[in-house]
Amino acid sequence: MTAALLLATFEVGLQIRSQLRFGQSVLNAVRGETRYVEDMRTGLKLLRPSHVFPGQDVEIRSNSLGLRSPEILPARAPGSLRIAVVGASTVMGELTPNNETTFPALLAQRLRQRYPNREVEVVNAGISGYRLEDQLRMLRKIVLPLRPDLIIVYPGFNDFADYCAEPPAPASTREGLPLLSAPGWLLSVDAIRRQTAFLRAAPPGTKSVRDAAAIDIAPYRARLERLIETVREAHVPLLLATNARAYRNDQPIEEQLRLSETARYFNRCFDLSGLHTLYDRHNAEILDAGRRFGVPVLPLHAQIPGGARYFADASHFSPDGERRAADTIFGFLISVGLLGPDRS
Repeated sequence: MTAALLLATFEVGLQIRSQLRFGQSVLNAVRGETRYVEDMRTGLKLLRPSHVFPGQDVEIRSNSLGLRSPEILPARAPGSLRIAVVGASTVMGELTPNNETTFPALLAQRLRQRYPNREVEVVNAGISGYRLEDQLRMLRKIVLPLRPDLIIVYPGFNDFADYCAEPPAPASTREGLPLLSAPGWLLSVDAIRRQTAFLRAAPPGTKSVRDAAAIDIAPYRARLERLIETVREAHVPLLLATNARAYRNDQPIEEQLRLSETARYFNRCFDLSGLHTLYDRHNAEILDAGRRFGVPVLPLHAQIPGGARYFADASHFSPDGERRAADTIFGFLISVGLLGPDRS
């Protein structure tokens, strides 16, 4: 009884903390104001359209399309510049304080300074949890109909989840008590798991539960190729970016373990060495796809230093990281002439 009371008290405290910091708690589910909804028209998971999710740490404002982006009209102004950035939580800015400090928004600021006589729009088409398949549907259903001049894809790391997924055992072969799952709004269980992630991670130097070097990433390659082909068929210029991360091999091992905690939490079948291998293999696939299809690739992983200054956790940018990403992408666009002749 005492343990149950303590857990309930802990849960209430976490719900209040989450509501204050991020504007999200069980109250949102009760009120029918969850952050994400399934859009009936597109079948996509999107932000609840035209909504403000206030929080002391993070405030998210969505437009009528369900994106963390300014309102976008289907019609284009003559001579305007419209860019779409497609990806997952790092593009959306999961931990970024407000819409204006996400790197797509900061990129728009820099482009407006460069082209003061043009109307500039940068569409933030990132949604937390998206894998490449989701990003492809986002492209087909929302982004391409907006007729952008350029599409930037920062794929993120959510496709890693496929490598740790295991099919549930058939009911006829399962032994013991029935499997129980906690409600999605319960924060205490997730918090305990996150805070004890280091207990479940394999020690440095030991072998991963799965061998990252032996993982078949051909399905990832195929999904990436379909995404590239879809954009090419629409005759829209495309820029791919490799995935940056906070933890690097040249850091002290204690720092790597601290910075990689969320990555190890979400990908529990790999140790630190395995995660390094997976990140490097995925980035190599992005670079190789760019070479094979003639698509420019920005090696963002080599341009943004690791560490707590540029990252809020294993892969999401801090405010300094958002600015560094915007500056790097802007400089690359100008240097390779992806925006066409300078008509400012």
